[in-house]
Amino acid sequence: MDKNYENVMYGKALQEIRKKNNLTQEQVSQLTGLETKYISQIECGIAKGTINTMLKFCEAYNVTPNDILHQFIKTSNAQKDLDLFSKKMLELSKKDRKVVFTLINALLEK
Repeated sequence: MDKNYENVMYGKALQEIRKKNNLTQEQVSQLTGLETKYISQIECGIAKGTINTMLKFCEAYNVTPNDILHQFIKTSNAQKDLDLFSKKMLELSKKDRKVVFTLINALLEK
């Protein structure tokens, strides 16, 4: 896994945890003492932060580093699945893609 991809997935994991806690980046900034811009950069995968930064997020979100790691793995696996699905979809004809979308919509309506 390349470092840029890891940074993006780590950022997405932190963003998902923040949103589950119904917090804005501004509120997290107040809780952690980190700049809002820096929090945004971490969530976008531009910056990666330090262990100390992660511990500040843990305290703000009332989670453990394990919780963040678990979310990171879950997010990374979901992204890999989406990437594979997209690749496979591009191999199909337009007609077959419509069939796949119809099946997906039928499953989601259950």
